[in-house]
Amino acid sequence: MDRKALRHAMGGFATGVCVITVADPDHVDGHVVGMTANSFSSVSLDPPLVQWCLDLKAHRYALYAQAQSFGINILSAGHESLSRRFARENAHIVPEEGLTHAHDPLKIKDVVGYFACDLYESRLVGDHLVIVGEVRHFESDPAQPGLTFFKGRYGQIGQ
Repeated sequence: MDRKALRHAMGGFATGVCVITVADPDHVDGHVVGMTANSFSSVSLDPPLVQWCLDLKAHRYALYAQAQSFGINILSAGHESLSRRFARENAHIVPEEGLTHAHDPLKIKDVVGYFACDLYESRLVGDHLVIVGEVRHFESDPAQPGLTFFKGRYGQIGQ
């Protein structure tokens, strides 16, 4: 099977864009690492479960795979530059940037939605680790237009 053609075919499914955040164990409190993902989805309302997929070859794979808690930040239409930043390796967030909230350093400011999760289950499936989180807290701003990704390009929805 032509993997490149398959990837392009799957790119025909428009998705939202989020940044998964975890505490950075290599630095002091408040330092966070972020990774752009579009593999996020809801799994269950009772219990409240969500999932995302982590490529086995991802930079800092072990950090995300071993995280017992993580944040899922659904990006707003104005966050394309953040999406690009966190798509690169070693995307650190330091408290001095003011990008995250002081009371919850895993939450990026001005997002469409935020889910604070504890690890519920993870499982190797193909070339990805499927990570399921139990939502312990969430926030939503329905007035914000969302950032989308479709056929390799960014767009927006809800405005």
